[in-house]
Amino acid sequence: MRNVLLAASLLFGGATLGIGGAALADPAYNLKIDAPPAKKAQKGVVKIHIAPGAGFHVNKDYPTNLSVVAPAGATVDKPKQGAKDAIKFAEEGADFDVAYTCNEAGKQTFTGELKFAVCSASSCDPKKEKLSFTVDVK
Repeated sequence: MRNVLLAASLLFGGATLGIGGAALADPAYNLKIDAPPAKKAQKGVVKIHIAPGAGFHVNKDYPTNLSVVAPAGATVDKPKQGAKDAIKFAEEGADFDVAYTCNEAGKQTFTGELKFAVCSASSCDPKKEKLSFTVDVK
């Protein structure tokens, strides 16, 4: 259910990713995707941020991975990324950049999955989030 809510929130929620960012919170973490507008045939970047909740930290030993599938007419520079590919990967949070190029104008929807783990002093919780974000390409 949470994955469906994330996708719906990102596509139809109060914050449209083509304009701003959207986030869905869980007590253990907050996931934010920032997908600003892009220009046709020019490189764009979507930023994905994981922030652990109070009393939690990102598990740096968990095999974190991000996979992104581009829509037809678009390419992702690195469709599969691990912790070593992150812009930042620390107990305090993780940041991934998804560089892409769209050869068609209009709203382009990317999908994917993010696997990571957040831990507290008493538990470690693996997470698997289905991702869906839309970029407005001019």
